[in-house]
Amino acid sequence: MVTGIIDEDLLYLLAVNLHKLPFESRKDTQVIFSYVFRFRPPTATAKSDPLALAYVIEKRPQVLVELCRGYDHKESATPAGTVLREILKNEDAAAIILYDDGDAQGSSTRGVAAINKDRQQSGNGVFWMFFDWIDKSSFEVAADAFTTFRVSGRPF
Repeated sequence: MVTGIIDEDLLYLLAVNLHKLPFESRKDTQVIFSYVFRFRPPTATAKSDPLALAYVIEKRPQVLVELCRGYDHKESATPAGTVLREILKNEDAAAIILYDDGDAQGSSTRGVAAINKDRQQSGNGVFWMFFDWIDKSSFEVAADAFTTFRVSGRPF
């Protein structure tokens, strides 16, 4: 269990299968992600990261990558994008997306602590897919992907 609330494998499965869920279930899943990634126990300090988000950043970054891949499907673009825009306010979460490069050594696949910022990227990571989603997707997907890219304030 990540926070005593939800299992990290469930988060991964929800992210991977978001596009397969019925419309109302996609909205419910968006609410689940938003709640889980904002939850702090009453004893946590205001500056501490939410528990589930910290866990995903350190141990299960594939959840964030799969949320990005929600842009591969028109059905999951909006709910995934809404969650991503909230998550990407966290610099470590943004680093997971920026330094994703599959299983390459120094990629974010093994968590934020394993990132080698000096390693040259191959261009195959999820960050680079945003350019295709913005350029080659339907208007809905492209607009949401661009909003996520732009609103993150960096880009990434």
